[in-house]
Amino acid sequence: MKRRLFLSALAALPAAPGRAQAPRRPVIGVLMARDEHYFPDLLRIGLQERGWTEGSYSLLTRSTGGSIDRLQLLAAELVAANVDAIVALQTPAALAAKRATQTIPIVISSGDPVGAGLVDSLARPGGNLTGVDGAAAALGAKRVELMREIVPSMKRIAVLLHPSDPFSKPFLAQIQASAATLAIEVEPIVATIGDLEPAFAKLQARRPDAVIVQPSLPLAAIAARLRAMRLPSVSQGRFYVDSGGLMAIGANTAEVYRLLAFCLTQALKGTPPRDIPVMQPTQFDLFLNLATAKAFGLTLPQGLVQRADEVIE
Repeated sequence: MKRRLFLSALAALPAAPGRAQAPRRPVIGVLMARDEHYFPDLLRIGLQERGWTEGSYSLLTRSTGGSIDRLQLLAAELVAANVDAIVALQTPAALAAKRATQTIPIVISSGDPVGAGLVDSLARPGGNLTGVDGAAAALGAKRVELMREIVPSMKRIAVLLHPSDPFSKPFLAQIQASAATLAIEVEPIVATIGDLEPAFAKLQARRPDAVIVQPSLPLAAIAARLRAMRLPSVSQGRFYVDSGGLMAIGANTAEVYRLLAFCLTQALKGTPPRDIPVMQPTQFDLFLNLATAKAFGLTLPQGLVQRADEVIE
């Protein structure tokens, strides 16, 4: 009897410090439609700035390589993998993640999270989702204004839209509202993923003065093709002008990922996403491709060049 009591008491004692189990390393799912290798790298940098070290967490990345249609399947894979949080990049991925789970914390980047129905408000997101509002809808109007500076005679502008991106409607609406004030005609053209040729054929036949490209489309391929077609174009991100696009403007990518890392850290530490306000970047980058402008016979206004964060020569 005494031996049984002794063993019971021994079993109730806390484990020795040297034998304590290491804390579980969180697994972070990353869901995105564009296969951009540096997106996870930027997230790692942001997490490092928040005190995370390599090996203290792991990333499980799922990308459709440009096809929005497969996002729901990949979101379900991340949920089945029992990840601790999901980072969903751009509105289509965010919507897929939201449909896939109501319990796993989701941190998003979206051009208009309120308008897309992802959150109740920026201050009180509600549910299991928070993140960064990239203000992409408002930037649609800015792209029209900046392109007008480069092409003062612009009367007609085409907008290449992603057919499966729910953000297409507010994206187009902002452009139309801005263009109307400048007496510029807007021509929406749907660019089918996997077969961009019909969209390019329409552009070739109609020859608009400029083209605005929705960021959820395969930007590198489109930028290169529009340069070959000698069509001035604008979209988002340094990689767009690196690929031959004339101009790009958008939220500062590094700041967006720092804000994502902040929200993610709070969620992993136990703060419910509904209590983490959606963040908004304060820095916006303007990139210009001088070589593309010269190839088109365009002279970039000196004031615009001076405002640019980087001019690619």
